[in-house]
Amino acid sequence: MLGATEIRRRNLVPSLASMAVLVLVVLLIRLALGFEFPIPWNDETAFIAQAFEFSRTGSFYVHGLNSERVVMWMPPGHMLVLAGAYKLFGYSYELSRWVSALLYLGCFAVFLVIVRDCLSGWRRNLALALLLVAFLSPYSLAIANIARMESLYTLVFLLSLLAALRGKYTLGLALVLFGAVVHYNAVYFLLPYAVLVFWKIVRRETLLVGPGELLGLLLAALALLMYGLFVIKHIDGFWQDMRFQFDHKLGSAVMGGRKGWILLAAVSLVPALQLLAHRRFGKQVLLSLYGIAFIAMTLNGHNMWYYYAYNLGFCLLLLGLLASSVELAGNWWRGCLALLFAALALQLLYYSSRSTLEFDPLKPSWAMLSQQFLPSEEIEYVRQFIGGLPPGATVSFGYTGVEPFFFADFAKVGALWSGSAHSVTEVLPPRSLDYRVFCDSAMFPAYLSAYDWDGYPRKSQDSGCRIIPLKTEGLD
Repeated sequence: MLGATEIRRRNLVPSLASMAVLVLVVLLIRLALGFEFPIPWNDETAFIAQAFEFSRTGSFYVHGLNSERVVMWMPPGHMLVLAGAYKLFGYSYELSRWVSALLYLGCFAVFLVIVRDCLSGWRRNLALALLLVAFLSPYSLAIANIARMESLYTLVFLLSLLAALRGKYTLGLALVLFGAVVHYNAVYFLLPYAVLVFWKIVRRETLLVGPGELLGLLLAALALLMYGLFVIKHIDGFWQDMRFQFDHKLGSAVMGGRKGWILLAAVSLVPALQLLAHRRFGKQVLLSLYGIAFIAMTLNGHNMWYYYAYNLGFCLLLLGLLASSVELAGNWWRGCLALLFAALALQLLYYSSRSTLEFDPLKPSWAMLSQQFLPSEEIEYVRQFIGGLPPGATVSFGYTGVEPFFFADFAKVGALWSGSAHSVTEVLPPRSLDYRVFCDSAMFPAYLSAYDWDGYPRKSQDSGCRIIPLKTEGLD
């Protein structure tokens, strides 16, 4: 007969094995496809630039993003984390992506704890298989190797779910509010707590708040207050950038249009049925509501970097159904659960591997192992050029996303990099520029050439980097 220690050890083996698989895959991508999957993206330039400047000067002002003011289109949480990493280890583009990779592994680790807390036996093993499907999807692995904030806020939201699953609802809410300092997507994760409060009111149940949870809520409120003061300090820029963001988002249908609303309504049936069957707001319902929040975030985000959240959303819904199956008896309920599980599992498989026009050219492949986004000698060529610039010289890179390779070089000589004729969120008068560095690569998707406003469209060829002196002010 097996002892308790041996049983725990055997139960731990599948979790450790799944973690080892994900670590190996993430390391392979990070080390072998460091800037090939995905290729450097313009979003990274904006976020890394602000983090780098804050690590140097204590300010988020970046001349290259907007020569007149601080850019206010995103909360500063992710940039502060990157700035802290630069302070500890020194600046590099590599480090910026390593931060995302480690945070991504942290997301999986939290998921493993969630599975352990909610499931056992064959259900736990099935959940681990579902997790690997979700986390090994190319859409998910992309956020592990790009210097955006998805890995960070996903980790925060999963920690909030873990807290709520352990009955610390106020702490869970506090973590969601902390997440709002990283990304406005935190608004979707208020849904579980809105349903919880409604349920408590209808059932006339009390919601107890411990002193530790109250402290967490106060700290979250303090973080939001500090961000609010930062916004007030830059209120004009904030409103300009928010108008830009809303104009951009409202250019697409809310929740992706009719199909998105139908999907949202369909998955909302899961927690509704769970509340009906269990007659309580339990772990099953929490898992499902967080799953819906991830799906709603993706539907309304209109951004291919959010596609990973479909995988996490359907995975959480499936975990919720597995948790329900532990308690519910009777052929009717079991049949209903089996049908729902099959339908959601098919959705997870579909969204984890589907074809999309935006993302398909970026998907990893074995061929990428023998490709380079930019050869090291091209990067060194540009670095030597920057090293010879006088203080105050201005260089435009156009709309390429390669600027983070050279931030430290610009800071060392006192030269300035700049956008070509625009800021991140608004058109500005033409800038005075001394040089343009134009880099091309065969790994650039052809559709990106449509966004080259500087008159040097990409050809998606391995022609390296060209340095172009500009004889007149502004753009010709």
